[in-house]
Amino acid sequence: MIRPRIPAAVAALVTLAVLGGSGAAVAGWTASASVSASASSTTIATAIEQTGALSTSYRYAGTTSTAAAGQLTIRNNGGAPLSYSLTSSVTGHATLAQKTMLRLWTGMCGATAPLGAVITTLADAAPALPAAARTLAPGASVVVCVSTQVEGASNASLQGQSVTATFGVKGAVGTSWTTSATTAAVTQSVYRLAAAGTPMCAPVPFTNDVRLTWSAPLNRADAASLSYRVYDTASGATVATVNSAGSTVSTVLSGHAISSNGRHALAVEARETTGSGTTAPASATVSVTRSTGLLDPLQFFPGYHCS
Repeated sequence: MIRPRIPAAVAALVTLAVLGGSGAAVAGWTASASVSASASSTTIATAIEQTGALSTSYRYAGTTSTAAAGQLTIRNNGGAPLSYSLTSSVTGHATLAQKTMLRLWTGMCGATAPLGAVITTLADAAPALPAAARTLAPGASVVVCVSTQVEGASNASLQGQSVTATFGVKGAVGTSWTTSATTAAVTQSVYRLAAAGTPMCAPVPFTNDVRLTWSAPLNRADAASLSYRVYDTASGATVATVNSAGSTVSTVLSGHAISSNGRHALAVEARETTGSGTTAPASATVSVTRSTGLLDPLQFFPGYHCS
């Protein structure tokens, strides 16, 4: 874009908008001055593209996850040299953003960052660019390697949290001309064991007992043994515990498994005993009624039925 001749003593405002790459780019120039001669300027424009596998779900043991890796490709699409700065806009769980380390460097990309990489967190709204990516000549581009990794927090403590991040760059000529662009959004989450299936209740033949049966969480690791707690949703009291690696799990309620007569809403809570150690949300509930006969006022011999 060429700025036309500008009469003397006229305040000028020029803006240029460009859409390109995987995000949006905007360029603008502002000035307020008395101009006594004609002037001209070339177009400035930039683009940024995010590639790789930065969108991920972290599932890990201990307090450090494996790293997710990607790249940011920054291009100077205009006709003037540009000085660059990086931005990061994050929504979602602030704790996860603060515990996610962000590393930036140029050179060989991968999950392992070299010594000298820029190190900050995903919560940083203005992470520094590596030195080689801070200026670009007209028509030039640079690939910034990116890795993210949860550090200093267990999977269980962050389970179910997620963040969405959008990276952006701003290219500038001096202090008056700027151009900017943003990437597509990146979403990261922390694994949580899914809820167990809805418990089904059935009487145990020739007894006063009932059997509860449910399916294992759909996202459990193959053949992983899980700990299940059946509990009364009103009181929080544990009714039964089961350890099982099966795809279908069951337990029998008998005797004083439930402490009082009446109708009770029971749910199942699944928990990983190894690996990430997460606890699933509660399952849907099933109703079970405990009762005793008229000849058992002290409730020594309770019976159960599905209700």
